[in-house]
Amino acid sequence: MTIKVFYFIPSEPNSVKSVNIESGTNIHVFLRDILRYEVETPVGVYGKLVKKTYIIKDKDRIEIYEKITANPK
Repeated sequence: MTIKVFYFIPSEPNSVKSVNIESGTNIHVFLRDILRYEVETPVGVYGKLVKKTYIIKDKDRIEIYEKITANPK
């Protein structure tokens, strides 16, 4: 199954990657075991926040959000 991952890292100009994963993979396993991402961060699918237990579906667009560190007001 192929999904797209959208994220931003200043040192990497390409912020979209296609990744092949096994069916039944959830967000938590995907972040920890496949991306090796240990930071707790909000994650969405097509612009909607999802829980870490969300089972990823074929052609999902996974969006890794950066936590807001300052009040914008």
